[in-house]
Order: sequence, then C-alpha cells, then structure tokens
Amino acid sequence: MTEVRDLSSLKVAAAAIDSSCQFGLFASSKAYKKGDAILSESPLIILKHPSEPDKVRSQFDKSCFAAKKKPSNDQDENDDNIITDLTLPASSTKDLTAHHIKKLKGLALAAASYAMHRPNLTDETKEKLFQLYHPSTNNNQGDGVSDDEKSALKLVNQALKICQKIAAPDTSLNRLVQDAKGADELINLLLIYSCNAFEGGRIYHRLSRANHSCNPNAIVCGSSSGGDDDDVSVLKAACDIAEGEEITISYLGSYLYAGYPTRQRVLKDSKYFTCQCDRCSSTVHSDLASCLPCPVCHPRTGRYLDEDVMFDEGDEGDLTVSYATPKNGMIAEERSIECKGCNKITSFNPNEQSMRKKKEAACVNYMNKAEEKVYDRLEGNDSVTSNGSDGDKNLDVEKEANEQFYEMATSICGAKHWTTHFMNLSLIEESLANFQSTFMSMGQNAAEDAETMEELLTGIAEAADGIERAWMYASGLNLKTDPSQWLFDYTVGLARALVSLGDAKSQQYAVQWISKVEDYAEAFESDGMQKVVSSLKNAWKRHTSSEGEESDKKRQKVA
Repeated sequence: MTEVRDLSSLKVAAAAIDSSCQFGLFASSKAYKKGDAILSESPLIILKHPSEPDKVRSQFDKSCFAAKKKPSNDQDENDDNIITDLTLPASSTKDLTAHHIKKLKGLALAAASYAMHRPNLTDETKEKLFQLYHPSTNNNQGDGVSDDEKSALKLVNQALKICQKIAAPDTSLNRLVQDAKGADELINLLLIYSCNAFEGGRIYHRLSRANHSCNPNAIVCGSSSGGDDDDVSVLKAACDIAEGEEITISYLGSYLYAGYPTRQRVLKDSKYFTCQCDRCSSTVHSDLASCLPCPVCHPRTGRYLDEDVMFDEGDEGDLTVSYATPKNGMIAEERSIECKGCNKITSFNPNEQSMRKKKEAACVNYMNKAEEKVYDRLEGNDSVTSNGSDGDKNLDVEKEANEQFYEMATSICGAKHWTTHFMNLSLIEESLANFQSTFMSMGQNAAEDAETMEELLTGIAEAADGIERAWMYASGLNLKTDPSQWLFDYTVGLARALVSLGDAKSQQYAVQWISKVEDYAEAFESDGMQKVVSSLKNAWKRHTSSEGEESDKKRQKVA
C-alpha cells in the first residue's frame, strides 16, 4: 500500500519547489522487493493524445498551419507532427530561441487538448487534477517565489497570450482563453502540466505525486499485457524498498546517467526546480558520471588527451589511466576534481598565477564546455539542423556531426565520461537500425555481399564494444536502478543483429548479451518484449536443431 504525505514537516531526499505545498508518495504499510508492482493507475487526463491531431488542429486558426512542410524522405507521410507544423505569430516569438519556441508550442497544444476535454471532465476529476502541485499564481513577484517558479509562470503566461491570438473563432480553446476565469484556470492547468505530466501528456492522481530523485528507487512502466490497458501505468520497485520509505522516480529519462550540471539543467528547464537529492547534495567528489583522466597524472597537449589516455583500453592496454572525480557544481570554479591515484585535488581558478596549475585545471573548464555542447547536440539545439529538403543528405550530415561530437567528447573528457558514452550510443543506435536493412539487401551479388558482410561484422564488433563500455560505466555509478533501464534497447538491438548473422556461434554470443537484460525484461517489460527476449535467447537452439534435421536428411539419402 502507498499513501500521499505532506512533506512540509518532513526531511526528504527529493527536492521540492515549494515545500509548503509539496507532497510525496510513501510505502505506508509494507515493504517492496525489486520488481514488485507498487500501484497501477490510469491518467486523469491525456493532453497530447496521439489519436486527436485533427481535433487539436481545429482549435487553431488555419493560418497557423499554412507553412506545413512536405515530409522528408525519412519521415512517414502519415506522421502528423503538429509541433513541427504549428507556426506561432512572429510578434510573439521575436528574440526567442528555437528551444523556447518549441516549449511554447507544446504548451499551446496542451491548452487546446485541455479545452477539448474540459466539458467531459467530472467534478471529481477536476478536483484531483487541480490538487496537484503547481507554482502559486497569487504572488509571482514575492520573496517566497523561486526564480525557477517565475520562469514557469512567465512561460505559461506567454503561452496564454499566444493562444488568445491564434485560437480559431467559436472553438473550445477560444471560449476558454477569452473568458477571464477560464484564462486563470488554464494558467493553473498549464503549470500543473509543466510540473506533473508524464510522457505523452499523461497526468495522474497518485503517480504524479511521486517526487524526483537522481537515484530513484522506483520506475514507471507501461501495462505488461497491453490491449485495453495501454493507458495504464504501473509503478514498480527498482530495488528493495523498506516500509515507510519515500518512493521516488526519475524525471530525467536517459539523463539520469549524465553528470550533475546536465541533470540540473534538464530539471530546471523542464520541471522548474533544483534537485537536492542525496546524489546531488553530496559535498564530496562524487560526480561519478563526469570522471575524466587526471591532468596531473596525464598532462595534456593543449586541451586534448593523448590518444592512449583518451581511449583507455583497460587491461588490454599498456597504460593504466588514473581518473579524477569532480565535485557537484554548475560552473568550472565549483567542480574541483580529486584523483585517488596521486591524491591531488585540482581546482579551476581563472586568476591562478602558476602556469602549471593553470594548465592542469583548464581541463575542468574544457569539460564544462564539452558537456554543454554535447547536451545541445543531443537536444537538437546546436547549429547542425535538418531542413527536410534532402533526407539522405541530411542523414549523412547528422551522422558526420555525431561522429565529430563523439571525437570531441573522447579527446577532452576521456573514455569514462558521460558525454563519450552518450555520443557513442547515438552512433550505435543508428548503426543497429541500419544492420537489419543491410541484411535484407544482400543476396544479389556475391562479391558485394562479401564486402558488405565484412563491414557488418566490423560494425557489430564496434557496437558490442561500445555497449559493453556503457554497461561498465552505468554499473560504476552505483545507482539503485538496473543499467538495463538505460541500455535495454541497445542490448536487444545488438542481440538481434548477432542472431541475424545466422551462424550458431554468433547466436550463442547473442545469448550472452540477452542474459544481461533477461531478468529486467521479466520484471519491467511487456509480455510482447519478454517473448522477443526469449526468442533471441533460444535462436541458437533452433539453429542447432535445424542443422541436426538437415544432417539426418543427408544420412537418410546416403542410406
């Protein structure tokens, strides 16, 4: 059983934006084992339902979609990406970044969806919905309001003004935003949406009470059976949870495995708070996701590491690389690094007089800048963009850019830093997606097939090496969550590629990879995905059985 508790008088790990009105979810009367279902819940409302694109479009003036682009080669023609198509008034977006504009579009679409659903909401549903945490609108300039809350309030007010401009006449959205009480209601709704919505715009009564932690003890899964339960989410224990312990989840997605400043940046930008969980509030050198080669043990040439240091072959190499761990901090001056190998602490100080110390400490500043660039790249906020005019050309440009960012991360931050793993996994994801189509295209020319197969084998080997390194990295963070939560899809994709090679040896190698995620799949994945895992695990047995049957047939012919 779980219960919602007022945290205003409790000391908790998860940070609250405003502890005076914040609640949390607790294991009230029992303990939970890893994989146990804690609660199942359907959403109170879904504000971005995929089945409603035409209805949502109808809430806006037609001129907002006049510039709709023709789908690019790599985009499904039926893909109704309203955020991409929606055009906001130029007067409302002047001097705003592309990221800011995208957030405003998302809020406008949530507003339209709410306006459509609102007449059908029961009083009970609305009461539960508006009980959820959101920054107060009564005193947005007061001393008790954080800068993050003010940012949220400013953004939703911008979204309201935009909706008032672009709502089509005689629509639910127009009636809502033109009414003073309706506009106030929408402001609160958009704040609730910003602070509480799950993927797909789902807002829950109890699940939305679960606070964030950068070392969570629970995860939210879809219904294992699917079917009529597609919109049911299940909260499961990611580790053993004691009776009375607060149940926390991550709001970060894959960025749970990133370093401190990036996690804080994501949370401030998307949920408007600064996390103060145990992982974030540690005052020792504990940012394990941001370890980099010690500048004292491994002096650099300029800003770049020597090649044998940056790639760190581990036991297979001739060099033992010593790593330094940063303190939690947002800027270089706050992120001194400590090396257990030489027992030296290196701090960045722009006013340092010693040239040697200044050069050693510069690596912290280089790391900070590399992290910012990689994050912007991953979020699509960098200068490399696809305009949709030439799908194949854009894919090549994107791949080349990812390779350059991977090289930058490796040469500045080293083999064990989160930026290196994230950029490498982005390349691996693309490779895994291409393997299957490459297999399907073979069989036309023996000489070309041999060359293609050699390239495939090299690509699969590189993917395996990168995923194995990511597993070691994730395990080294010592989080309560299983690394499979992050690496499940990559691992299954690699196993698929190995099975597709068709030989028993490759398929048996696939079993080694599947064994890494088998227990996780059984506890947290859907029935369909569990069948996929089982099928990949047993592929080599079917291959061996097939070879045996073929041998029996040959012997019968000889006899």
